This record gives sequence, structure tokens and C-alpha cells, in this order.
Amino acid sequence: IGRYSTALAKAILRNAGEHEVHLALNGAFADTIAPIREEFAALIPTDRIHVWPSVSPVNQIDPANRRLREAAQLCRTAFLANLKPDIVHVTSLFEGFGDDAVGSVERDAPFATSITLYDLIPLINADPYLSNPLVAQWYHTKLDLIRRSDLLLAISESSRQEALTLLG
Repeated sequence: IGRYSTALAKAILRNAGEHEVHLALNGAFADTIAPIREEFAALIPTDRIHVWPSVSPVNQIDPANRRLREAAQLCRTAFLANLKPDIVHVTSLFEGFGDDAVGSVERDAPFATSITLYDLIPLINADPYLSNPLVAQWYHTKLDLIRRSDLLLAISESSRQEALTLLG
């Protein structure tokens, strides 16, 4: 997913034409910021790579993180709204269960949201992927966010068909 996300971001930058593209990075992953800046240095001005400050821990595995997670989602949305984007692309929505990744699709966001869908294997093969009720709840919440998104980019025709069949 990391390589795919990087390749997609680079392709978007190379084909942006007159569009202004920005990258928004989660400050909770401080050790990744310098390598990402270096990876994209030739493709995007440094002032278009932004780091939003996130609270942590926000992982879903600990139910005590719920309020911090909600606050982090609101901070992320406010930060992105300040950039005044037309659209925000989430390269991997199925993160944040065991780490501090924050990805959401806010109902009242002043921008459209697109999401990359890799597959729905856990939904298709619920056992063993969704046998833990906490994992199942987290996964179904993410599916609801996919349904709420404005655009879904599937990585294959198979993933597209899964989304159409299983998510409507």
C-alpha cells in the first residue's frame, strides 16, 4: 500500500497540469516526514508539503482512545479545510486500528473526499478477519466512510466489482 500510495501521489503530481497539489502528513508519524519530503523533493515545492499536528494515541484497539481519536479527526478536517482543497484523497482508509493513523470522511467537510480501495477481503472472508468484535466494528465503520465518500478509486476491476456488489 505504501509503494502504491507513493506511486499514485507521484503520478498525480506529474499530471497535475494547472492544478495545485498538496501533501498532508500526519505529525504523529514524525519519523516518516523527512523521508517523504526527500522522496517528493523533485516533484512538489516544499511549501506544499504540510504536517498536521495530531494527538495520540488514537488507535482503535484501545477503547479509551475514542475521545482523542474523535479530536484528531476534527483537527485533521480543520487543518485540511484551511488548505481550501477541492478534493482530498485518502490513500489508505483501512488504517488506525493498531496505529495512530487518522483517516475519515467528514459529512460537513468543505471539500470532496476520494478514497483508494484495494480490496474487501475481510468482508468477503469475515472469518478469520472479522472474528474479533472490536476489529469488526472498526472495519464496518470504515465501510460506512467508503459509502460516504464522493469518489472511490478501485485498484482493479475485481476491487471495483466488490465495491459495487458488496457496498452498493
